[in-house]
Amino acid sequence: MESLLAGFTTTNYLALGLAVALLFAGRRLYWLALGGIGFFMGLWLADRFIDLRSTGLELGLAFLIGILGAYLAASAQRVAISLGGSLVGGALAYWTAFSLAGPMNWQPGLWIQALTLCGAILGALMAAVLFEASLVALTSLIGAMMIMRLLSVGSPHNTWLFLILLAIGMVAQTGGQQLPRNQRAAT
Repeated sequence: MESLLAGFTTTNYLALGLAVALLFAGRRLYWLALGGIGFFMGLWLADRFIDLRSTGLELGLAFLIGILGAYLAASAQRVAISLGGSLVGGALAYWTAFSLAGPMNWQPGLWIQALTLCGAILGALMAAVLFEASLVALTSLIGAMMIMRLLSVGSPHNTWLFLILLAIGMVAQTGGQQLPRNQRAAT
């Protein structure tokens, strides 16, 4: 376990704590989930598209985007969940496209952007139609993805560990659900 956490900074420990919270309690803490998603999307956007040259500026931008995500979650749940679904669906499609492009010797191009857009639309639709279930799925997915990104696990094991984490998160979030009132009265 020590080798997995070797070289971790305070930011990594905070990110790991947030990832575990999303994995196990994302449905109940949806505002934290969207704030966390916003934070990590802000970090990814700053790293990928903006050359800030300062970790402090990157973290500041990510924190502002995270605050915006948490505010949206608190004030407009459905819109925020659709936006979160769109971001996660797009990010997952983008990650999948790049994961497939290398081994298949495909050249990155417009097809990756189109696949990312389709993933974003599908994620937004899924989040809007299946609000509660999508909240569990999205927060478990984001938690598992964040944990996998933070931990350096060898290639043969990373897919299995990701799937196990995803399953644990979904079971943990749905396992403690209460019965609806009409079923509680009948039992």
